[in-house]
Amino acid sequence: MADALTDILKSVHMEGSVFSRASLDAPFGVESGDMATGIFHAVVRGRAWVRLEEAEDLTELAEGDIVLLPFGDNHLITDTPTRPTRPIADLTTTDERGMGHLVVNGGGEHTSLVCGAVRFDHAIAHPVFSLLPRLIHVRNPDGSMLKVVQTLVRLIADEVDQGKPGSETVVARLTDALVVYMLRNYIDQSSPGESGWIGSLRDPGIREALGLIHRNPEKNWTARELANASGMSRSVFFEKFRRLVGETPNEYLTKWRIHVACRLMRDQGHTVASAAHHVGYSTESAFSNAFVRLMDIRPGAYRKNARLEGNSAPNSQELSSAGTLSR
Repeated sequence: MADALTDILKSVHMEGSVFSRASLDAPFGVESGDMATGIFHAVVRGRAWVRLEEAEDLTELAEGDIVLLPFGDNHLITDTPTRPTRPIADLTTTDERGMGHLVVNGGGEHTSLVCGAVRFDHAIAHPVFSLLPRLIHVRNPDGSMLKVVQTLVRLIADEVDQGKPGSETVVARLTDALVVYMLRNYIDQSSPGESGWIGSLRDPGIREALGLIHRNPEKNWTARELANASGMSRSVFFEKFRRLVGETPNEYLTKWRIHVACRLMRDQGHTVASAAHHVGYSTESAFSNAFVRLMDIRPGAYRKNARLEGNSAPNSQELSSAGTLSR
């Protein structure tokens, strides 16, 4: 499982940044609004409740806990389950560096958070990360993660506070490490037989098939070839793959090819024709049709936009005014 996670993480373009420090004295209630990136909140001190705006389920956060919202969904953070909320923009000030400071002086119990942004590859373009839940709670019931997580969070906070040369790069790398801990902990805490991304990582045969697709997207894999490599009959493999991954092997292969093509055009400057060839399409038109179907934009336009915009993480002002990520 560790190798499979490493394989997936290597394939992901992930950038992290801290956009806000929160100092909250009860009573407090904050509504985030929809964000343009994934969001995490690390509880440095105290406790809080969090829930997705559309959901009824509440998650209690204790000191040392982290909550990750991979798609930046609108969510509420409160000191009690029923506390009314105010928009985060009404409670946040921004300093000259673009760092947000969320302060509520309610006079009660103190809670301190470090809030950050995590930008993954486009969720549709990355077939694995599109399977993540909308909210991941990394618990720390026995304190086993507390030391390493507190160290990472403290280092991030120190870099943000000091603002030394290169601090943005250091914060980004530390945030990436924090997200890896979150994802690994999420896998460790999952139940055996769970469907989706976790199920695919836990099953040796499906994990082998995913590895083959990841390493050789240009090959026209058939279900039978993947089943043979996974040590299963075709029918058993096909049913298990569709149940655990959530789509057929061919659908997953198509998404993975588009994901790799995006990285080639965005990060390495490949032309549309070159990217299409590298991921196994015999004609540019076939590649373009698949790309438009999944990304809702022509590959040439995507390449132009990606090269112009670059990949820098947004600052706190951009986050507060951005719309929802598509899933």
